[in-house]
Amino acid sequence: LGARLPRAIRRTAPAVSCAAPNPQDILEHLPPRGDMMSTKWSKKPEEAKAQDMGERANALLVVDDGHFHAEDSPSYDVLRENGLIDSSYRVRDESAFNATPANSTPLKNLLTGIFCCPALCCGCVKAFEVPEGSLRLAEDGKGNFEFFGAGVHQVWNYFYRLGGTQSYSESETILHGNRTIVTVPQGHIGYCVDKGQPVLLPPGMHQWTSNTLRFLRNIDLENHVIDLGPWTLLTIDEGYMAVTQDNGKQIILPGGNVHLLTHRNHKFEKMVSTKIQTNNLQRNEAASADNVIMLVDATVLWRISDVMTAVRMSADTMNADGTKIRTGDDINKLRNDVLKQAEASLAMFIGTINFSDTFAAAASLQRMATTPSESQPQPNGTMATAVPAAAAGQQTDVPTAEVFNLYNNEQLRDAVSHANEVTSTYGVEIISINIISAVPKDRSLQESLAAGAVAAAEARMMETTAEGRARALAIESAAQADQKLVLAKAEGDSEVLRAQGAREAAQLLEQSEVAVQLAAIEKTGAAL
Repeated sequence: LGARLPRAIRRTAPAVSCAAPNPQDILEHLPPRGDMMSTKWSKKPEEAKAQDMGERANALLVVDDGHFHAEDSPSYDVLRENGLIDSSYRVRDESAFNATPANSTPLKNLLTGIFCCPALCCGCVKAFEVPEGSLRLAEDGKGNFEFFGAGVHQVWNYFYRLGGTQSYSESETILHGNRTIVTVPQGHIGYCVDKGQPVLLPPGMHQWTSNTLRFLRNIDLENHVIDLGPWTLLTIDEGYMAVTQDNGKQIILPGGNVHLLTHRNHKFEKMVSTKIQTNNLQRNEAASADNVIMLVDATVLWRISDVMTAVRMSADTMNADGTKIRTGDDINKLRNDVLKQAEASLAMFIGTINFSDTFAAAASLQRMATTPSESQPQPNGTMATAVPAAAAGQQTDVPTAEVFNLYNNEQLRDAVSHANEVTSTYGVEIISINIISAVPKDRSLQESLAAGAVAAAEARMMETTAEGRARALAIESAAQADQKLVLAKAEGDSEVLRAQGAREAAQLLEQSEVAVQLAAIEKTGAAL
């Protein structure tokens, strides 16, 4: 046995006899851990450097007032301003854990096992090792709970009961009796209860020993409505407003901020959108002025202009029996009120229109579009003459100033104004009502209109063909006239040239007597 012991022990320890030695005497003669184990169990320089860099990073993350830089967000700010965040249990790193440090070495445990084998077997001595990043759970037999930190441990107590090993780097919560270690991730808030009172923990690692403080859960702060026991944290986007009830009094909270409801009776009801909304009015039956039942498809653009009035007048916040409306229900009652009023205003607008007159007006406008204008040049170079109003009145009985008013924006604006007279009383503004389609409900009337449309298209096609032929004939006649004009001009130019030649010849004859006599002889001979 003496040959197996290290040289340092053989120099200092007494001679080994056959009797069982006292383990405490042997352990007292062991050299210090730093002298004996520095080369084998000490940390490598790289690990020590990494640990030092980690400590520096943790120091940079912490602000002077004890919170982290990552907590400088509106959600944490509103909780901190109201004094609801408790940082008293937070630790900077694992070195601050209230855990029993290592008190042994592997060699000590080996010697204890050799010299005190009976005590180790009967449970009087407990030797174990805890890896880095973990804690060993234990009970001292007196009702107390303990944590053992990383390293090698040796406990001389028969009543000690050892539990499992838990890693605080992998597990967010370590619960051991009245001892608790909690890790709250960034972007979350830890929710605890202490004697019925809520306690909120900021991000980081927390440790406490308490018989009344219990950790319940980590709450993600990315949600818009967060229940924190008696408190409610609201994150409202821009373009929305939150409806809340504070002991029966309605309070509207604006968007673009984080709000805290500070007591139990300040309740969140619903979110109300202030953005432009579009709804369809499909297959609404409406009678025209000439009693033609029409099926109208339309769209309505509207928005809430006064949230306070709209919610007070039209939104349901409680049932008739006093029970609470489910939180977050859409304002269906307000939407139905707006759509019903839009249907009524649209029906009033259609009731002012003669269905037959609108189609006659459309036909007259089409004929006016195909009539040549005064300023349009004609193929023969003349200008088209305007048709007198009296003559136009004799040709058709439909006034030319009539417009196809089923889709007239001016008259539709009257319908919008009529609707806003009612909707403005409960805080809603209708921006526009647009007609997508309007067809008669009677199928036979639809077939007649379709047949008339086909006949009109055929007539239009024949009219277009005739107009094309007339224009071609006019172009051909103009070309022939231009040709004759060119020929006549060329013939006149040739006659002028002949006359000029005869005159020049006569002038030459007058200048020569011999030439004159010869010309006279020539003429006389020709006469004979």
